[in-house]
Amino acid sequence: MPCPEVVTGHVAIPGEDFERIQRSVDRGQNMWRLSPVRTAQEVGIVHLGLRMNDVYTFVEQYRDADSGLMHAVVRVKHRNCTYLVNLYQPQKQGPGGIWVVESVTEI
Repeated sequence: MPCPEVVTGHVAIPGEDFERIQRSVDRGQNMWRLSPVRTAQEVGIVHLGLRMNDVYTFVEQYRDADSGLMHAVVRVKHRNCTYLVNLYQPQKQGPGGIWVVESVTEI
């Protein structure tokens, strides 16, 4: 495994309260949560072993037909490894909704 410091698989951040995070964004705090790329960066650096100087690229955004939730994919180039960070909007769908990291997959 070339990049063992990076957490892969399903992501659950201890103490991450989606309602509380959405309320803080509604009040103008933690506005990075409105961007899938910035969320992948912030959460990735603090919790998942990614780095600020990794290359973060927005890949796509789509609505899941079953759940109705918006999802996004961000590709991260970390050293000699490449990951897909999958995010979704658990509270509000669309421009005002927060993004959270759901999973990280090495490609």
